[in-house]
Amino acid sequence: MDEMIEDEISGRTYTEELGIKADDFVLKNQAGEDWRLSDYLGQVVALLFYPKNETLVCTKQLCSLRDNWTDYLEIKAMIVGVSPASVEEHLQFGKKYRLPLALLADIDRNITKR
Repeated sequence: MDEMIEDEISGRTYTEELGIKADDFVLKNQAGEDWRLSDYLGQVVALLFYPKNETLVCTKQLCSLRDNWTDYLEIKAMIVGVSPASVEEHLQFGKKYRLPLALLADIDRNITKR
């Protein structure tokens, strides 16, 4: 099922494909543990791709997510951040802002590109 989405910032419209199966992947989380998408088969998983830790916009977005975390828990959605930062950078960033979500290190951006 495709849904037309209008980007409020750019004004561009794009098609978002809902319900498609993503390719499986494994990335390290901020604790250095493997995080595998297929471990969450049958659950709602939202992959939040962002370019960099400690930037104004990304930090605001992730802190807003943190501040509204109970809303996501109510709908049983698992939100996972993905960026090219290292495991250590994610660990420090997550601790500093008390982020309740897994932050995955896509250092070479292979998953982001897919």
